[in-house]
Amino acid sequence: MRPHPTLPTLLALSLTLAACGARSGAEPPALGALAAAGEPIINELYYDSAGTDTGTFIELRGPAGKSLSGYTLTAYDTAGTAYRTLTLSGTIPASGYYVVAQDTTVPGRTLVNSGTDLNNGSASLRLLRSGTVIDAVAYGTPTTGRGEGSSAPTTGAGSALARVPDGQDTDANSADFRVQAATPGAATGGTSTPSGKTVLFDLTKHEDAGNADWRIDGAYSDYAAALRGLGYTVRALTGTAITSTALSGAQVLVIAEPQNPLSDSERSAIQTFVQNGGGLFMVSDHRDSDRDNDGWDSPEVFGGWDGSTPASVTTSLQRSLDSDTLFGLRHSFNSSFSDPVYTATPTAGTHPIVVGGAGSGDDVVSAGVYVGTSIDVLAGTGVLGANGKTYLGVNTVGAGRVAAWGDTSTFSDGTFSDGTTSQYANWGNLGNANLGKNVVRWLAGDL
Repeated sequence: MRPHPTLPTLLALSLTLAACGARSGAEPPALGALAAAGEPIINELYYDSAGTDTGTFIELRGPAGKSLSGYTLTAYDTAGTAYRTLTLSGTIPASGYYVVAQDTTVPGRTLVNSGTDLNNGSASLRLLRSGTVIDAVAYGTPTTGRGEGSSAPTTGAGSALARVPDGQDTDANSADFRVQAATPGAATGGTSTPSGKTVLFDLTKHEDAGNADWRIDGAYSDYAAALRGLGYTVRALTGTAITSTALSGAQVLVIAEPQNPLSDSERSAIQTFVQNGGGLFMVSDHRDSDRDNDGWDSPEVFGGWDGSTPASVTTSLQRSLDSDTLFGLRHSFNSSFSDPVYTATPTAGTHPIVVGGAGSGDDVVSAGVYVGTSIDVLAGTGVLGANGKTYLGVNTVGAGRVAAWGDTSTFSDGTFSDGTTSQYANWGNLGNANLGKNVVRWLAGDL
């Protein structure tokens, strides 16, 4: 692959700029193939540690003994503006990994430079040799990306962004990088990804009605990007019905705040899908969250007609999904839409969704619930709860798995306590939290 044409040499900027991120916006056309044979590549980024950033690093992978004289790393903010340049020195160690560390707490470090504390959220990083771009990565959704192809996902605090398989470079950041535990100076945490496994997000039930926007190109774009970063194929299920044909080849179906009921044939298709090994993720909202004013809110769609509205319902629609009978998880009719904000914490502390894989750094400490619907676990396991209510329940049905979560908008790890503003700060960000990712991984059989 030929190097990218020479760019003007960028001046070193102050290393005292605060690391802060932003999201949203589209990227420019793909940068194209960059790294030539024998050149190092950006292999791993750890830019957002838990709490105050310490121990962050940038890892390069390349030929042992290669001199890095003349090489620099330039960081760009979400607008594509360079805000920092790091000058490299020395050679790539015998291990093949060159680690630029924020401080001396990073194992396997080669060089210490506090400027490795990069912007959180959305940004880009380029490796240059005498001003020529050698490799590049963009993460999140920068308004002007400086990476290769579509961007890699953001990590959330405490996780790293790494090439998996180790050193893979297809010139598409979204395909090459995944979120995992940090491994400075060592091979990244895996030799394969769940590529070939498909996650479908349903749009046949008016999930984008009114002020809802549970689309993979809308409020759930971060979620979709994070799953793609883990190696999944993510698609929207469109049309007017959920059918066995539409589910064929998929491993997980996500239905987030449906606004229209399911027919007998749709219920049967979903039941068969789960019984045969598929994963179903049901995400509801509070009662009276009828976005399209047809008399159905999401707890009714999952649980069945509650006998009040609409005035008459055909037999084929009354049961709707009937999730309590089929899957042992009822989206409670007794939850109030005036419930305050809760911080749900693990009630099954060793469940794979909570642990996230031994040593992975993907554990779930807590998750915010903003006026959601509690889950009555009739069969299975309550995984997260607050104030005596369960908000995440799971069950194994036949060869498949099901999960039910009681809130659409606030999959948020960590403290969620202000009760008035956090829902907006976390709107649509379930992909940035371990909970949303871990549920899909568990449903797909990858946890």
